[in-house]
Amino acid sequence: MALKELHEALNFRDAMMALMALPSGQPLLVVAHGVEPYWLERATHYGEDIVGQWGGPEAFSTFPLHEPAVLSRIQPRAAIEANRYYREWSKPQGLIDVMGLQLARDATTHGSIGLSRHRSAGKITEGEIEAARLMIPHFQRAVAISKALDLKTIAAASFAAALDVVLAPVFLVDAALHIVHANQAAEAILRTGDPVASADGALALQTTSSAQAALELVVRQAAAGDAAVGGHPFGISVLRDDGTPAVLHVLPLRHGDLRPGLEPAAVAAVFVAPVAISLPTGSSAALAALFELTAAEARIFTGIAAGKTLAETAQGLGIGESTARTHLLRVFDKTGTRRQAELVKLAGSFALPV
Repeated sequence: MALKELHEALNFRDAMMALMALPSGQPLLVVAHGVEPYWLERATHYGEDIVGQWGGPEAFSTFPLHEPAVLSRIQPRAAIEANRYYREWSKPQGLIDVMGLQLARDATTHGSIGLSRHRSAGKITEGEIEAARLMIPHFQRAVAISKALDLKTIAAASFAAALDVVLAPVFLVDAALHIVHANQAAEAILRTGDPVASADGALALQTTSSAQAALELVVRQAAAGDAAVGGHPFGISVLRDDGTPAVLHVLPLRHGDLRPGLEPAAVAAVFVAPVAISLPTGSSAALAALFELTAAEARIFTGIAAGKTLAETAQGLGIGESTARTHLLRVFDKTGTRRQAELVKLAGSFALPV
């Protein structure tokens, strides 16, 4: 409503409030009034051109925060008309000029309100610039008070909304497997309890205890930090009530500036997919990271998991059987297993999604 009142009072065709990343111009937030949906969607594809029409990212730091910035008074007409955003977006709509009101800026982001002038309204006048100048402090104060341009808050809302339109069930879980967020497809699974359920708010598998233990292990490693599992996704095989196979793809969520703003407690995303599972070649590095195996122990693990005997594994690696047995005992200790058959079963519980 405020944007509507603003552009109508100052005789502009539309008003668009945007938060963009610098120097790319990638839109992080766009709220508009008076822009048709088709043109609003297209505007998000011109980030670099929008920044370029004002003289590039360096130019934003030179614009006084308390002064309206009028494009036609900053750039020569030839430069404006040569800009792709003007040629493909502004000109077809009959827009001839833009007035920008800066709301907030730092080294990586820039927030502003852009008012587009239609040719039918003529040139932007001094009276309109003065009126906008009086409004700028009020908009800036509103932004500061409401944190309307808080990127983390915006990203959190956008992230949750994005998950809700993903067809695959997705759970965000904390280190103790408590469900931080479940998209709509995941909520539907929880209502049936097949193949996963909620036990006092925590994700629980309706299958073997080894699969539950594997899930807990992967998530604990994800909570320990990205380095613990190398950021690799893992797949844990489960069975549905009707006996069909499914896989839980567990993806560690990376630490950084963005993740805490999305879901502070979430350490992993768990995707449920109806696919058959196999242990692909090349997964030993990820499994080694998960169980903290040395390179030699990982090779023993891989050989045994492939169905080879200890003697065959040792021969293939060019080491003595006694040395291989020493490594195997350490693998047993680190994985919590006691027999080679249990190692094979454990390896079969994991897969990397293709």
